[in-house]
Amino acid sequence: MSGKDGAFGNDVPAPDDLMRTMAKTEELIRMLRDEAKYKPHLASELGVSKSTVYNWATELIEYDIVRRTDEGYELTALGEQLFEFYHCVTRVTTQLYDMQTFLEALPNHHHPPLSTLADADIVDESDHPYAPFERVVDWVKDAEHVVGTPAIMSTEKLEALAPKFRSNEMSADVVLERKDVELMRRHVPDTLDAILGNATVYETEREIPVRLYITESLSPSVGIATLTDNRQISMFVQLRGDEAVEWGFELYEEFRKDATRIETFR
Repeated sequence: MSGKDGAFGNDVPAPDDLMRTMAKTEELIRMLRDEAKYKPHLASELGVSKSTVYNWATELIEYDIVRRTDEGYELTALGEQLFEFYHCVTRVTTQLYDMQTFLEALPNHHHPPLSTLADADIVDESDHPYAPFERVVDWVKDAEHVVGTPAIMSTEKLEALAPKFRSNEMSADVVLERKDVELMRRHVPDTLDAILGNATVYETEREIPVRLYITESLSPSVGIATLTDNRQISMFVQLRGDEAVEWGFELYEEFRKDATRIETFR
């Protein structure tokens, strides 16, 4: 700790102790963000005793988060930044637990950088069962170029994209599971031949655990879908930034490297 009057001298306090203190005193700190306040006012607003406020404030003073002034207790500049950090940690923690299924579905050693997960957009089945699928469709249809490992969920939606490929409005580089290729050969060969005219398509015998979409012309630029056992999209996570795009291409290459290019769907 850099504050010379802090109880820790020049030593930085243990992060776990600091986080516990901030969790316990979160509402008090929040009340001090706008202006300094006296102990009786804080006790009244928080619904606790003045001795409790005193004990909390004393602990925060030891961490240089709060100081005493003539106007009451006041949040320090360090305290303001630490409080922002505390909220960042709690927000990211919530995000990671929300994305647990997605994270566990990824191949080993291919987890996205933590910085890309903090502001990720998550769509799951909590709103309605088709919400993740609809988000994928609404997002991808506006892309100029798509790279990834898409799942063929709807031949109807796929056929709707065909005119964009024919008119060169959209192109793609994709790796498909062999079962998806066989599905398209049976049901929409003409549509897929049209798409193949403006797309590079590979097939793989490997099972692809997550479905990846990279669209650098859009923001967010990366989307990852997890599938249920009956091949419905259960969660769709969208990531932003250059780090997310770099990670996405590395994951794509993991599946493309041993896949076979398809020249025709006939």
